[in-house]
Amino acid sequence: MAITDRREIRFDLHAVRLVIEWSPRSAQAFGLPLQTPEAVRCNPADGTVEVTYVDLTSTRVFTLRAEGLGAILISYCHRAGMPIPRTADKSVRIQPEHVVLVFTLRIASAQKPGQPEGPITRVPEGVRAVPRIEPDH
Repeated sequence: MAITDRREIRFDLHAVRLVIEWSPRSAQAFGLPLQTPEAVRCNPADGTVEVTYVDLTSTRVFTLRAEGLGAILISYCHRAGMPIPRTADKSVRIQPEHVVLVFTLRIASAQKPGQPEGPITRVPEGVRAVPRIEPDH
């Protein structure tokens, strides 16, 4: 018996821009300047994002591959206290208007819990299982 835990964290373009702004050392490690980005644009066909920086004399556009952006986003998630399974397979999906971090954790066999199940104190109305009787044919 196997269990697959799949989670996704979706960042809209504004959130991606803020994460890059709030992660200057990580961004610099992937070739981005130590400036506040002006805009982010996704290129799903290429699996990249374009990060635009504007200063007094010029506009510069840097292309960041999904893998680099994924590392920056994961670093941000750790610092923000968002739980990320350490041993999960990680991937990044670039969409037209957002970026998605995908975590897939494959558990080869289900484990029996270490503690017995506690008592159920109250079951909300409408949540109980209702038996379905199939007619004999």
